[in-house]
Amino acid sequence: MKQRPLELRDEAWLEWQDASLHYDLEQQGLGSRFDKAVLAALEHLTTIAAKYQVRENGFRYAPVPKFPYRIVFELDGETVVVYNIYHASRRPLKRR
Repeated sequence: MKQRPLELRDEAWLEWQDASLHYDLEQQGLGSRFDKAVLAALEHLTTIAAKYQVRENGFRYAPVPKFPYRIVFELDGETVVVYNIYHASRRPLKRR
């Protein structure tokens, strides 16, 4: 399958790093497992992003396996643009 380019916005990167640090403080090595799960999910998105349905706010959501996080993204042409990686108990982004 063809891979799409991936663009990770600053907010997504910061959320990812905060969550990783939180998990490492909770249990040694858990942050690393979270990082691997996020990387695997992002890699997966580059091949199947179009298969995720567009929600009412215009974004698509992909789960992070084994963690309560979701990746908020959209397709901009052929590029997968990741806007946020958020904990599932928080509210998702709203389109402006």
